[in-house]
Amino acid sequence: MTHNLDSTQTAVVSHDNKWIPISVQEPPQGAKCLVIDDTQGLAYVRAYQPFAGWTHWFPLPVFPKDEK
Repeated sequence: MTHNLDSTQTAVVSHDNKWIPISVQEPPQGAKCLVIDDTQGLAYVRAYQPFAGWTHWFPLPVFPKDEK
């Protein structure tokens, strides 16, 4: 995973993960995911509903399974 601080030094950003445009692939309606409106630049964890103004989404991360 490649990540570092952004140019303002106030947020950690990933270079491996990219937001998924809703116009390309819509998340399942009612499913919880990360959503964002690219003009506001603030991400939220929400149950996705169409026509809420979101432009992009991303699945929620999971913890890795313990390898024993």
